[in-house]
Amino acid sequence: MGYAGLKQLIEQNAWREAGRELGQYMNGEWDDELAVLAATVFSALGDWEGAYTCIAQGLQYNYKNYELYLLLGNYYERKNCNQAWLCYENALYYCSDEDDRRIIQQHKERVQQDDRWCVHKVSIVILTYNLKDMNMQCIGSIRDTCDPSSYELVVVDNASTDGTLEWLREQKDMTLVSNQENKGFPAGCNQGIKAAEPENDILLLNNDTIVLPNSIFWLRMGLYEEERIGATGSMSNSVINGQRIEAKLAGVEEYITYGTAMNIPMENALEKKTWLVGFAMLLKRKALDEVGLLDERFSPGQNEDVDLCIRLNLAGWQMRLCHNSFIVHYGHGNGRNSDIWKQTFSVTSEKFREKWGFDMSYYTYSRKELIAMISEPKESRIRVQEVGCGCGATLAHIAYEWPDAKVSGIEIQDDIAKIGANYLDIRQGNIETMQIPYEKDTFDYIILADVLEHLHDPERILQKLLPYLKADGSILCSVPNILNRHVISDLLRGKLEYQDAGILDRTHLRFFTMDSIVRVFERCGMEVTQMMATYDTEELDAEAEELMNALYQIPHIADRQLFQVYQYVFRAKRGREAE
Repeated sequence: MGYAGLKQLIEQNAWREAGRELGQYMNGEWDDELAVLAATVFSALGDWEGAYTCIAQGLQYNYKNYELYLLLGNYYERKNCNQAWLCYENALYYCSDEDDRRIIQQHKERVQQDDRWCVHKVSIVILTYNLKDMNMQCIGSIRDTCDPSSYELVVVDNASTDGTLEWLREQKDMTLVSNQENKGFPAGCNQGIKAAEPENDILLLNNDTIVLPNSIFWLRMGLYEEERIGATGSMSNSVINGQRIEAKLAGVEEYITYGTAMNIPMENALEKKTWLVGFAMLLKRKALDEVGLLDERFSPGQNEDVDLCIRLNLAGWQMRLCHNSFIVHYGHGNGRNSDIWKQTFSVTSEKFREKWGFDMSYYTYSRKELIAMISEPKESRIRVQEVGCGCGATLAHIAYEWPDAKVSGIEIQDDIAKIGANYLDIRQGNIETMQIPYEKDTFDYIILADVLEHLHDPERILQKLLPYLKADGSILCSVPNILNRHVISDLLRGKLEYQDAGILDRTHLRFFTMDSIVRVFERCGMEVTQMMATYDTEELDAEAEELMNALYQIPHIADRQLFQVYQYVFRAKRGREAE
């Protein structure tokens, strides 16, 4: 498509006329050439957000268009010299025109004169243990998608026996550490970090991954978004911790297509996280030097990434999940589904509890079923308070989904509150005894996720919280169901065993059925307006199944479905009488 008139006006620096000329194309079919022209015009007119939108749209059509990265660098140069430099580096990588390369190089050199400039190369640390074809694919994907001058490869082989080591020895573009025995993941990563160039940032990358165009570029852009960001992580198709995309596609090729289209500028790309999964985690060298290497007590692997992120948090560094960095992850290179993997995870989880005194998964679980009950549009400036917020995972996800939201939390455990307070407004306190440190009529939502069962007097605390809720505000709540069939079948056999977690958590002081929790809220002048349930999937033993089937036959017994409920999740508002 030709844009001769628009190009001529741009060459003449007739920007207002160019803006009017551009108008005739804005609602038509776009391509990356039009995006370059439009972004150029918007930039010249001072409409930088309009320019950013055009750049993002253009990269959807052609992620290799170097002019768009040059323009993106111009956009960032106004506010972040490090991100601008990265954009110019990426523009240079995709550019083959020698004249334009000289211009881009001048941009890079100019930005480097800024006293705030501090971008480092990346040392990509990969551990290998057999899986030769997968290793070759992973390393090949890096070579195919990344500027060779922006990274170094450091590969640590853990005594492979399938020809992997021989192939690695033939490669000329990497530093190779060859172990005589399998030292496990944490120790192997530490070997790689020590072998890396001392100033480089570190990307810990699993060998069962495929790096896509701009995957690492956007990880680096996220890392240099703010000085206090110490680590960034990627999205993927096979990963935990809220880093997995919702789309379920047919195979690797579809994920490659999906991820490549995803790795472009995004308005709201970065989500605050307590920790990041180590399958693809980029670490700022300064942060890593401050907190130290991976803790090898977690060998052969699992939980070392969580431990590292806890140390980063306590040192004042923050984590970000990059929603516009996608890396394909097979997810079976580490045997995740095997009994050995499960046993290892159990052992290292216990080591984590011994080191820190708590179960991290208990305090970093984002309650998406409660978040789904927030009904306001995503542009709303909602205020959300969570009591018993743990490290703030639910609040952080709300802040990502509603970028203009203001979130805050109260957490009783001091060590947990300290971790969350590093990146969110989280205060330590006991809701039963503390003065609430907020103005009344403040919150659109107050979240009580598995909290009421821990309180001595749940109704008194509800009454205490209500003045801080706006007149049309809601309480989002979840409670375990004491009528659950596993609990009842054990009681019928004279058994009552408290546990570390679950319905019979040993810290629970109160127990609820659906009817009883509804009545608790009604006595506080509230009405449950939305109710859902989660169900247990664990099978009963034969004896318990027989008991429950007999119980269901008793006249006037509760509905059978109520015995299958594990937890009630609901939304409550002030009732009409209370209003």
